[in-house]
Amino acid sequence: MIRIITQIEENCTTVTIEGQVAEADFGEIRRVRNSVKGEVFLNLRGVKSCSVGGARILRDWVDAGAKLQAATPYLEMILNNPAGE
Repeated sequence: MIRIITQIEENCTTVTIEGQVAEADFGEIRRVRNSVKGEVFLNLRGVKSCSVGGARILRDWVDAGAKLQAATPYLEMILNNPAGE
């Protein structure tokens, strides 16, 4: 189960995700991704674990232009390395 906090500012949106990203959360992550416009920063510091499918969804978001603001070193490596699965 995850918690998603969206902070909309004048020039960007920060999306903070906390908890354990599992298959049950994919729809909510996609819904949030589709709802935000413009520059997006992903704060993933509070992600405790992430399934392979969750990593793919987050990596797709990063590949589409979202910037990692904070993540554990391991999660950052997975999201920045397509062969990291």
